Amino acid sequence: MKSFIIIISFLIAANVTFAQKNKLSFELGYGVYSYSMKNLNQYYIDSFATKFDLLENHIKSKYNGFASIKFQPNNLFDIGIYGNYQFGETIGYPKANEYDNFGQLITTHEGKFVLKTEALGIGLTNSWYISQILKFQEKENKFLQRFRIATELNGGGGFSKVTSDIQYPTNKQATFYEFFTSMDFQGQIALKFEYDYTTKQIISTIGIKIGYQYFKTKTVKDRYNEEWIVLDEYPINLDFSGLFGAVYLSFGK
Repeated sequence: MKSFIIIISFLIAANVTFAQKNKLSFELGYGVYSYSMKNLNQYYIDSFATKFDLLENHIKSKYNGFASIKFQPNNLFDIGIYGNYQFGETIGYPKANEYDNFGQLITTHEGKFVLKTEALGIGLTNSWYISQILKFQEKENKFLQRFRIATELNGGGGFSKVTSDIQYPTNKQATFYEFFTSMDFQGQIALKFEYDYTTKQIISTIGIKIGYQYFKTKTVKDRYNEEWIVLDEYPINLDFSGLFGAVYLSFGK
C-alpha cells in the first residue's frame, strides 16, 4: 500500500508540474475486481486449509485503487502511465488444542488466520475516444457535448504477493507468518463512459469503466526463492484475472 501511495504522489506532482501544457490529465479511481485464484482456492484452501479447519471461504473479489497521468495530443486519443494497487483476502478463526503429557486437554486457543493477496502494477495506458469518431462534440445536445465514450488498454508489470498469517494471542508458539511473491505481466481492457461536470479552466470529469483484467503469475516463491508447493504436489500461483468495474475522477485538459 505504501508503494501505491508513492506512485500516486509522483503522478500528482508530475501533473501539477506540467499542467500548463493544457494537454495533461490526472485520473484517480476505485473499483471492484473479480479474481479467478483457481489454484490458490482449489489446491490450498480446499485441499489443505479447510481440511484443518483453518479457512472456509475462497478469495473471489476485492478492491482496486488506481491512478494515471495522461498526455492527449488531440481529441481522438491519449497515452500515459498508470499505477494500481489491488488486494483480496479470506479470514478464518482456527482453534488449537493444548494437551498435557498424559493426553488430557488443558485449554483451547482461539486464533485468527488471514490469507491475503496483493498486487502493485505500473505500466502504459492508452484510450481511444469513440465519441470523437461519432462527433458527439458537434451535437446540439449539451449533454452529448460533455459526454465521452472510449476504449482503454493498459499493460505493464505486476508485482504480486500472497501472505499467510496465523496468530494465536494465547499461544505464541503456534503463530505462523510467511509470504510468497512473483513479478509478471498485467493487462487490462475496458470501456469507459465519462462526463465533464465542469469545463471552467481545468476540465473535471467523472466516469465509470467496465472491463477485463489478465494477470496470472508464475508459481510464487518464498523469501528463500523456493516455490510454494502445497502437500508436495500442487504448485501455487496467483490469478487476478477477471471482470471489473470502477469509478474515477479526472482533472486536467
